[in-house]
Amino acid sequence: MNHSGAFSHDRALTWLAFVYVLAQLTLGGGGTPAPLMELACQLLAAVALICWVALRGPDHLRDSTPLWWVIGLVAIVPALQLIPLPPALWQALPGRDLLRESLALVGAEQSWWPLSVAPQRTLDGLLALLPPLLALAMAASLSSDGRQLLLKAIAGFALLSVAVGAAQLASAGKGALAFYVGSDPGVLGGFQANRNAQVDVLLIGLTALIGAWYEQAGRSRAMLATVGALALVLLLGAFLTGSRTGIALIPFALAWCLFLVRAELSSQTSLFRLRNLALAGAIGMGLAAAAWQTRPVQQVLLRFGFNGEYRPDIWRDTLFAIEQYWPIGSGVGTFTRVIGPAERLEAIGPVLPNRAHSEYLELLLEGGLPLALAWAAAAALVALALARALRAAGGAARAQAAFSAGTLTVVSLHSLVDYPFRSMALASLVGVAAAFVLVPPARSGNLRS
Repeated sequence: MNHSGAFSHDRALTWLAFVYVLAQLTLGGGGTPAPLMELACQLLAAVALICWVALRGPDHLRDSTPLWWVIGLVAIVPALQLIPLPPALWQALPGRDLLRESLALVGAEQSWWPLSVAPQRTLDGLLALLPPLLALAMAASLSSDGRQLLLKAIAGFALLSVAVGAAQLASAGKGALAFYVGSDPGVLGGFQANRNAQVDVLLIGLTALIGAWYEQAGRSRAMLATVGALALVLLLGAFLTGSRTGIALIPFALAWCLFLVRAELSSQTSLFRLRNLALAGAIGMGLAAAAWQTRPVQQVLLRFGFNGEYRPDIWRDTLFAIEQYWPIGSGVGTFTRVIGPAERLEAIGPVLPNRAHSEYLELLLEGGLPLALAWAAAAALVALALARALRAAGGAARAQAAFSAGTLTVVSLHSLVDYPFRSMALASLVGVAAAFVLVPPARSGNLRS
């Protein structure tokens, strides 16, 4: 393959990934309550997959064994949960009494049935893996320059979502920018259906912003001022989402940004940069003091009273449900089918919980020990790759590793009390972050002739 052809080929792959990830971020923020949007994301993924294969994207990943292991580990359990089993086997599984009694009402208790108590829901969950796993593979196939362009796109999307969110605040969550019915009213939601997903997008966008332009900021005072101002915009947007956990995660995102720029701060012109950082900090504190008494800020502060917090009740009922289906689980995507019988009478409200509000508890309920082991193995592969990537000498590879570390830290910690992996937008960002460390950029983008 000649050099001009290889360059054009890599550029096509880069722009395909660029457009695909941005489309997923725009359309994939609604979760299962927005089935048409999820369907659009899956159809988009199917079209993008065809284009990616036509551009020989998988050829870039022939030797990327850890990547394929991660993809297989994530998808294998929901796939196995769809295999029909003989009645004597599935009826002996924990938690299947209600299913057996329900089927007996229509004379179907002796039919073959898979591990999942609601196979259609599990099939939906399996199909929902396509968009983020494709984002993982496409990002892994990019060259180092292509990955930097993708970082710039993610940062740009986060800034755009702040602008959209500001308009939502101005319109009190009504009008054309109210993308999702039932989304958090009066908050800076951007393209996401709830404040928790939006704050994750903004914090991930912050690490992308620093990773994409920190080297240029180190060489240009104007760029340094611009990046600093944009970072403050993202931080202000993160605060105005009103997500309590998200606000608590801001120091973790900033820590990875500091990890990335610390070499710049210790350079020979660090005194100048420290003065600029001090000035930016003073401006930021001044803006915070001026905004302290505004209504949006006061509404955010009121949320830290934790009045009417419902998560402990859901966690308690979810733990009980886990005991009923342990160690096999009820099936990926079946939470709403199995949480009702597990709810205590005193915890029953007018609305059935649609999530466990803890990604880890929900995974244990739906996938049991098999899914826990599969995800733990995949997480270990990504963690080992991340540790190697963070030891990179510098430059773009270091920036991409810091972005991955920041993304995975924010999403993993937020998963303790929320469900970011159930958003296709956030899951796609996690896929990009994992790709950047699973396949070193020096190996990506090189086709054999």
